[in-house]
Amino acid sequence: MKLYIADRAPGPLVSKRLFAAKNIDVDLHMVDMNNKENRSPEFLKLNPTGQIPFLQLDDGQIIAEVTAIAEYLEELKPDPVLVGTTAAERAATRMWMRRVDLKVIWSMGMGFQHGNGAGLFADRIPIHEEISAPAQAIASEGMAWLDQQLEGHSFICGDAIRYVDIVFYGFVSFFAKVSQPIDPELLHLSGYMQRMSEHPFITSVK
Repeated sequence: MKLYIADRAPGPLVSKRLFAAKNIDVDLHMVDMNNKENRSPEFLKLNPTGQIPFLQLDDGQIIAEVTAIAEYLEELKPDPVLVGTTAAERAATRMWMRRVDLKVIWSMGMGFQHGNGAGLFADRIPIHEEISAPAQAIASEGMAWLDQQLEGHSFICGDAIRYVDIVFYGFVSFFAKVSQPIDPELLHLSGYMQRMSEHPFITSVK
């Protein structure tokens, strides 16, 4: 297997942490985003979205999107469990992944791409500066909502860490540094982010 990644991007770091958590070896291919390698015809034949990370299997099949990669790795090596041991637990993980993606991660990403990060993306995607502030407002509302849900829970799905935690922490910690800091008054969310920052699944890959 070959994992296509790039420096300083949150998605590739998340994917590397997923592989490390599963203790699965993978060949890494560094994509030169500065020179727009991910927009080249050769790259787009592999992944037409032009995004990273993506996984190329030994038979040439492509698996993109970090959640799809997480699900694939779970099928490949169920131990340690990162989706769930029962149908209900697996459904809950997928439910929460969908919730935090829609309520927080996607909006933070849009706020960055069309705001502080517009200079990086201007010649790669259409930029709509007017959506940055509303997107960040939606993300703030989502984080406030999640803060309430985290009360009394160590992780997003309860007391057991799941891949949703690795994905959420990776993206949100990145966007918190570059464009939208987490409100320190969100005590449950702030405590969760601190716990995640100290978890071996996170500290093992920087």
